[in-house]
Amino acid sequence: MSLRLVYFPVPGRAEPIRLALTLGGVEFKDERLSGEQWGKSLKGEVSPKQMPLLYVGDKVIGQSLALLRYAGKVSKFEGKPLYPECPELALEVDEFVDFVCELFPSLGASFKITDQAEKEAFRAKLVSEGGDIHKWLSYLDTLIGKSKSGFAVGDYITIADIALFCFVLPLKSGWLDGMPTTCLDGFKNLTAHKEKLS
Repeated sequence: MSLRLVYFPVPGRAEPIRLALTLGGVEFKDERLSGEQWGKSLKGEVSPKQMPLLYVGDKVIGQSLALLRYAGKVSKFEGKPLYPECPELALEVDEFVDFVCELFPSLGASFKITDQAEKEAFRAKLVSEGGDIHKWLSYLDTLIGKSKSGFAVGDYITIADIALFCFVLPLKSGWLDGMPTTCLDGFKNLTAHKEKLS
């Protein structure tokens, strides 16, 4: 069955899906559209679905977490599924992924700020002690710290690790204006996790 993943030309919510499929050796077409192309070609056709979209054969599926779970189910890395078959482990993976996704609304709000100085100040506050993202990073750092394997759940890589990696990487990358590249320096477990997956 042919797979085609459609998203904007940025990592964003599609990146964990891309990585899961790539790690699993699953063939897919990675189609990246500009906002203008999205507006002209797809938005009306698939509304109210939002990108990313995954074309599975002749079906169009939306919702990034559903797509990530699907990618994890069809992908294996080193012989192990990226989305566990064991219901209890899958539940833990879902919980972890949902925790990671709690970080998106705060960061997403910053993209709507048009004044550059205001946007940078808003983002710096998010990762400062007491900020929304800082609180969630503290919690995730504690969770990862409890792991004996260094992975988010169990003893091998899952979509929980991929989701966390895809969120942590942009925070340190320097491509988010106003987000200090040192924002993870106080989170040794998250930093170790990022290095483990790099």
